[in-house]
Amino acid sequence: MIKKLTLLMIVIMLGFLVGCAQMNPIGNIQSNESYSANLRNIDPNNHNAIAKHYEDTANEMKAKLQEQKKLLEEYEGHSNAYGRRGQDRQSHITAKIRQYENSIKENLKEAAIHREMAQEEEKRELGFNK
Repeated sequence: MIKKLTLLMIVIMLGFLVGCAQMNPIGNIQSNESYSANLRNIDPNNHNAIAKHYEDTANEMKAKLQEQKKLLEEYEGHSNAYGRRGQDRQSHITAKIRQYENSIKENLKEAAIHREMAQEEEKRELGFNK
């Protein structure tokens, strides 16, 4: 009885830990190593360059989003030809589309924040140079 209870507790705890494990964040669609390396190469005080990086990333995501939407249309247009695998693939593509859309929003939000910071910095510099 005690062994069964102990085993049950272990299974419950493992289930809890697996459930709490962090899933891939939205930004992980792109290759994290190259993405982080590109961002690390930018001077942290150059907000215009950082904003451009985020905008470029958002534009790359938009291109990938369009590819996924075309794939989804293909699967939807011929869903009976693909069977169950087609339905699974459609679900996977739909999830990727949501991830790309969220990633685009996040990157554009970051770009806007850095553009605003760059403008504020330029205003301060102009105010001090008078």
